[in-house]
Amino acid sequence: MDNSSFLVSIIVPCYNASYYIKEVLESIQNQTHYNIECIVINDGSTDNTPEIINSFQDKRFQIYSQENKGLSDTRNCGLEKATGDFIFFCDSDDLLPSNALESLLSEYTGKEDIIAGKTATYAWEEKRNVSFLPQPKEKIRIENKNMEVLILNMTEGLSPIAQNKLYRASFLKENNLTFLSGIYHEDELWFFETMFRAKNVIFIPEITYLYTVDNTQSITKKNSDKNLSGYLSVIQTIYNNYYLKYPEQSSIAYYIAYLKKIIIGNYKHHSNYSEEAVQRMEKVFKEVNPEFSDNIPLKNIEKKYFRYLNAVSLKDAATIKKEYFNNPVNSLRKHYKILLFSIFNSN
Repeated sequence: MDNSSFLVSIIVPCYNASYYIKEVLESIQNQTHYNIECIVINDGSTDNTPEIINSFQDKRFQIYSQENKGLSDTRNCGLEKATGDFIFFCDSDDLLPSNALESLLSEYTGKEDIIAGKTATYAWEEKRNVSFLPQPKEKIRIENKNMEVLILNMTEGLSPIAQNKLYRASFLKENNLTFLSGIYHEDELWFFETMFRAKNVIFIPEITYLYTVDNTQSITKKNSDKNLSGYLSVIQTIYNNYYLKYPEQSSIAYYIAYLKKIIIGNYKHHSNYSEEAVQRMEKVFKEVNPEFSDNIPLKNIEKKYFRYLNAVSLKDAATIKKEYFNNPVNSLRKHYKILLFSIFNSN
């Protein structure tokens, strides 16, 4: 299949990105796959980001400006304007290797809904790759009939970022997939919704994205009530829109427990949330309380572990903090192993 004719819509939301954006757009401009439309949206920047992005004289670049609406709404705006066969999201402080789109498109056979590349974490100041975000080590094609990708994420770990994935545009439109407005950690929900709907997914081992890790202004690197609230909105949405609507998909309950683990882990390491935020966490944890079925391709020990995580989440925040945050037994998995050991030795 000749994939060189496919049009790729690259959506780049920008907010106060003047330090990075020139190099970011140059890395897009220099793609070996020439057939692109780059939709750059200035989301109410107060620095000189607009001047920089407007200086790009390339017919493939479409520049827009709007009042500040946040990342989700800005990406959704880009989705509305996109006309490409494929959609690709790039943040305004990340870079693309020159062959990124060509590498991703080379794997398309006509049936893949999502093609995901390998993401290197990148030190911008030092101009070097540091590590890699979680990804299968080898190429893997998944016929995603029963949440296989989401189960793989629960057990092995995958990168839930929206970037560095080539989405077939018709797949997104057919499933009315957009970002939830006004929350942090919108990528966690987007990852769930796209991987829940996708029928065919491929992960490739080539590095196709450089994810900057030394941007101290990044929202995801800060922790606040809004971060906690974002995660709580994610599990509420999954519970209401998927768990309750698709009871035959028993894996959803386990995925909710998996996300609860992330929230509790954040609470442990960043327990400076307001009392009001913690009270909301307790309330949401009790409301989002799924039932667990054995009809899921997980090992018995894994099933028990996720059920245990959900049981922990139903305790009040003070108990969670007292029982699970004390060193040296400072992780939920360690607590679980100790619990199993004590049960085994009591028999």
